[in-house]
Amino acid sequence: MRVFQLEKNNEHYVGHKNFNMKIEEANKINCIVINNPAQSNCLCVINHLVCKSIESKNIVHLIISNDDKQLKDTTTFGSLTIGYEYASVEAHDNLEIDIVNIEKNSDVDMLDEHFLIILPGGNIHIKLEEPQKKIILQISVGQQMI
Repeated sequence: MRVFQLEKNNEHYVGHKNFNMKIEEANKINCIVINNPAQSNCLCVINHLVCKSIESKNIVHLIISNDDKQLKDTTTFGSLTIGYEYASVEAHDNLEIDIVNIEKNSDVDMLDEHFLIILPGGNIHIKLEEPQKKIILQISVGQQMI
């Protein structure tokens, strides 16, 4: 595993930056992928992972994955790449760490009581049960060179 989930013990994070991404697509998407590429020399700490559904309420699965596929539509934030896809095939080595209900137009922090450490080569998948065209994602990330 290249991703670890730990309990939060305080809310003081030095050097963390916030990333905001609004996804608006003609086709519906059902999976957002946050990847710390294998060639990265950074350890990434995600303290907040906020998702907002614009169209309707949804159920979101937070999954640690070993699947390192290349996505067509990606955005880079520090050493992380964030992308999405229209059809997600389940890999055998995935580990679901949480299921979160998201109400329409409500900000929901999927890491309410936890934070994630993503080593190089680690992936987090945010899988939507109901595919959507419009999603807002906000991430609070700290990075440490290794």
